[in-house]
Amino acid sequence: MLDNIPKESSAENHEEFKQNPPSTKRIGFVLLGLMLFATLGFFGLRTVNKPNRTERSQRSGRQGQSMITPVTVATVSQKTVPVQLQAIGNVQAESTVSVTPQVGGKITGVFFKKGQEVKKAQLLFTLDDQPQIAAIQQAKGTVARDLAQVQQARATLAKDQGLVQQARATLAKDQGLVRQAQATLAKDEAQAQYAQAQSNRYSKLYKQGAISQDQAQQYSTNSQASAATLRSDREAIANAQEVVKGDQVAIANAQEVVKGDQAAIKNAEAVVTSDEGALKNAQVQLSYTKIYAPIDGRAGDILVTQGNVVQTNNSTNPLVKISQIRPIQVSFSVPETQLLEIQKYMKDNKLTVNVTFPNSKTPPIQGVLTFVNNTVDNTTGTIQLISNFDNAQGQLWPGQFVNTTLTLTTKPNATVVPSQAVQNGPNGQFVFVVKPDMTVENVPVTVSSTVNELNVIEKGLQPGQKVVLDGQANLISGNKIRIKPAIKSAGGAS
Repeated sequence: MLDNIPKESSAENHEEFKQNPPSTKRIGFVLLGLMLFATLGFFGLRTVNKPNRTERSQRSGRQGQSMITPVTVATVSQKTVPVQLQAIGNVQAESTVSVTPQVGGKITGVFFKKGQEVKKAQLLFTLDDQPQIAAIQQAKGTVARDLAQVQQARATLAKDQGLVQQARATLAKDQGLVRQAQATLAKDEAQAQYAQAQSNRYSKLYKQGAISQDQAQQYSTNSQASAATLRSDREAIANAQEVVKGDQVAIANAQEVVKGDQAAIKNAEAVVTSDEGALKNAQVQLSYTKIYAPIDGRAGDILVTQGNVVQTNNSTNPLVKISQIRPIQVSFSVPETQLLEIQKYMKDNKLTVNVTFPNSKTPPIQGVLTFVNNTVDNTTGTIQLISNFDNAQGQLWPGQFVNTTLTLTTKPNATVVPSQAVQNGPNGQFVFVVKPDMTVENVPVTVSSTVNELNVIEKGLQPGQKVVLDGQANLISGNKIRIKPAIKSAGGAS
């Protein structure tokens, strides 16, 4: 454009500019106007461009809504479902026994293999029994010796009891002599009284001169003889009574000897009892040289072999450990908030517990809840439960971790959908509900539990509604859908 301007005009203008230069004030106004013009032009362009981008976005949204997404659907239904608590459980043996020897000695035999199932009272090990056999023979000899001493003490007692009987017989005889002497004394006293009376009477007659002196002296002599006889009788009685006292002392002494014999017998019998106890102990020690299985179970590793010498009751180094696996237990914990509900349903019936293995399609194994711990774990806020399983097939193994499901009761007419229909979003769980116009709506739901790949819906859905099972990743609310051919779902819905 500058080339089209005539050179003469340009020169004239240049010359005029030189002659009449513009003032500084006019130049400032020109620059200010140019700046205002540029600013208005910039904001005008932004205003023109903004409606264009919005229009394009709306046009793109209308195109997305017009797209049809193929999906599979399922119908919301009602079922009777169990009310369950789920937890991770740990399998543990009903009981575990560490087999240790009760006598020391050399192992002479091992009669099972490691890992073998053993029965109660099955022979496991034998130990060298020669020391115990020798101890039994020695104990038997001691018992025999002390039994002989008991027999001897009993014979002595019998002899001394015979002496007591003999002393009692002598006493009886001497008591008879005393009675005989007393009878003689009584007779002689009567005779003496009669002789004294005769002597007195004839003495009077003599004084009266009725009889001679010789006759009077004869009756006086008879009276004196009777008196002497009485003194002799009394001495005989006293002697006989002294003999009786001696007999009584002899009986008492003999009885003391008998008591000593009886005490000796008791002592001898006590010694024999002690000897028999020692013999019994030796026999028990002999029985310990054969080690039997204390319970039914599965044996672990054999920690000693034939020829090893073992020590008595070495709990740190047992011969073998046996774990009872039929029946077997599963321990698991649930939140303490569930305790009252568990106690409520345990009151009237036994609660079943099913266990499954992680990442396995093995059918559940059923057991019974048998134990609720009496203390809540303060560190975790949980309470321990234990269930028993007969484990007939031997599927459960001590130390395993299993998925545990405790069934409390059943809930009729529960609203359920297949688990794959429920999605997790930033605001919680939701499903896509199919509307009559074949569009979908994002509906929040509340899931209470999951049973056999079915989610139990507490809030958000009604029976009969259709929900999307597959294809949710390509959906937003308002999208149109096309239902693909029905496919049987894992939860039984299609």
